[in-house]
Amino acid sequence: MDMNIPANVTRMEPFFQNLISQEITLQEDEVKLANHRLKNVLLELTERKMKTIDETFQELYCQPIFVGSYYENLRVGHPNEFDINLELRLPISNSNIMIETSKTEPGFAKIKVNKKFHPHVSQAVINKIESWLDDGYMCKDKILQWLQGIVDKVIRNMEWPDDMTVTRSMSGPAVTLNVTYNDKEFSVDFVPVFTFGCDKWPSQPLRQLRRIPRTFRTDNLKWCVVPKAPRNRTSSTHEWRMSFYTFEVQIMKDLGNMKPVIKIMKLLRDKQNWVNLSSYYIKTLFMLEQERMKNEPNFWRRSISYLFMHMLGRLVQCLHEGKIDFFWDHRSNLIAHLRPEEIINMHGAVKRLRTRLVNALALTDVDLREELERLFTPPSCNPRNRRRRRHIGCGFHR
Repeated sequence: MDMNIPANVTRMEPFFQNLISQEITLQEDEVKLANHRLKNVLLELTERKMKTIDETFQELYCQPIFVGSYYENLRVGHPNEFDINLELRLPISNSNIMIETSKTEPGFAKIKVNKKFHPHVSQAVINKIESWLDDGYMCKDKILQWLQGIVDKVIRNMEWPDDMTVTRSMSGPAVTLNVTYNDKEFSVDFVPVFTFGCDKWPSQPLRQLRRIPRTFRTDNLKWCVVPKAPRNRTSSTHEWRMSFYTFEVQIMKDLGNMKPVIKIMKLLRDKQNWVNLSSYYIKTLFMLEQERMKNEPNFWRRSISYLFMHMLGRLVQCLHEGKIDFFWDHRSNLIAHLRPEEIINMHGAVKRLRTRLVNALALTDVDLREELERLFTPPSCNPRNRRRRRHIGCGFHR
């Protein structure tokens, strides 16, 4: 596809630089406040209480894994929603855990367990884990119910500070804590995940490690399974969504202007109300582009204006084709669930907007800044008052 990027595209650069510094970059005091909230709610209160309330949780729980746009430095808007994977590991050797992907939806896996527990594990914990199994397969719904029960006990028994109230809700694969703290509201999504190292990497056709378009150490990285069913098989209890969040962080690390342009695209999405374009779809577009441009090491060092127009063109192309491939398994189309008219309408809207910018750049009598300001406003001014589309503990929504 000819991206048709005008030679004078950098005329937009001052606007984008100001947009990043004034509207997109989180302020230092906001970051400090957000970290303080999490430290108080998760580390000092909830996590410790969950361990004392439930013996199985204490046995399986390893650590919190902070995921999502806030921790990737891709957050647009105030930091008031946090995503935390609760890393769990079965007290069973890896050789007795099988990852099956041959008869699942693309991007999903079944976890089969041989019940050879480590000698130190109590019978009560063994009984609980066995109750999660169906014909040897881990049932994600039972584990979500287990975590929900623990969180409910914590909320009932915890002595919260006087200036804090906490309620619980469910959101997809997450148990959500809705918190009011010092008259400020925020939420924390707890997602139970089971993690594995590269020695348990799923087989093809899933993307293999040698096909990752960057070189980095993988020996300490983990991937995980998240309790989310395929969209077309919501009743499936054995299939878990595979998540490669830590690998995605490495793929996108220190790539020049990639992250600023992602944030600009997300802000534009919010302003234009492209509600079917999730943050993970945008992130995936950029990871796929990194694969295309892996032999051009300076590509992401181009101007923000150039990269923005290039990636806007790439989005037009994908919508025209009606697919955004899942980076880890190209058999999976992330937008396959959308109705054809939804894709057609979004394609038309994105194409018209990009053409409008190309035309504005071609006309010297057009106030380019005014044209751009009509397209972009800070999220706080946007009437999009819906809760964001939920990820599954890895930034992935399908």
